[in-house]
Amino acid sequence: MASFTAKNAAQLRAKAGTKAETLAAEFASVDAAIDTAKIQQALLTAGMGTRTAVETSGVDLASGSDAVYYGVFHATQAMTITGMVTVFNEAYVKGTEDAEVILKDRAETPVIKCTYTMPAAGREANTSVTTTPASAALAEGDILDLYITASGSTGTGYVDVILLYTID
Repeated sequence: MASFTAKNAAQLRAKAGTKAETLAAEFASVDAAIDTAKIQQALLTAGMGTRTAVETSGVDLASGSDAVYYGVFHATQAMTITGMVTVFNEAYVKGTEDAEVILKDRAETPVIKCTYTMPAAGREANTSVTTTPASAALAEGDILDLYITASGSTGTGYVDVILLYTID
C-alpha cells in the first residue's frame, strides 16, 4: 500500500508550474492516499482448513468436491467492494478441472460479486492475486457466501480469501 509524506515549503517551491498547479497536484496525492487508507479487509476463510499448518490453512482447492461456505461476510451498512485477494498458502497445481473462488450475495437470484479462476499453469505458494469486483455494491444487510469449484482430487492448493471494501 502506498503511503503519503507531506512536502515541506521548500519542496513545494521547487516544483515546476504555478502555485495553483503545485497545490492541486499535492491535494490530488493527499486525496489518493485517503482513498487507499479507507480500504478495510476481512479474512473470509478464518478458521477453515488446518490453522496449525500454513500449507493446509484456508479452503482446499483440490478436495475433489465443490463447496459452499455460507455467511462468510455480513454487510452491517452500505459498502463498496474494492477487491478480493486470493492468498496461496500451498502451491496450486491444477487437477482435472479449473478451480475457482467465487463470492456471491445471498439474494433470491445470487449476484457474483468477485470471481477468480486459478491459472492452468499453477501458482506458487506464498503468493497472492487481487481480483477486481464484478459487482461492487453491498447494501446494508447483504450476506456473502463463498463458492469453491474444486480442481479435482489430483491437484493441490489451499487458499485464503480476503475481502477488500470501503464503507460508503
